[in-house]
Amino acid sequence: MKRLVCRDVGLDCDYVILGDSDEEVTSKAIKHAWEAHAISVEEMTSDMKTRIKENIEGTE
Repeated sequence: MKRLVCRDVGLDCDYVILGDSDEEVTSKAIKHAWEAHAISVEEMTSDMKTRIKENIEGTE
């Protein structure tokens, strides 16, 4: 199981995103950013996208 905490991406939010793969967690993180923070994928900075990838924890 993979895990990402929204706060680790730089937002003031303790939401935890879980998934079976990095791709699933990334997809859910993008959806959460839009639904909870009104940040579209086009508005995400490259730094934010990098933080998503770097902060996914867990093993395949």
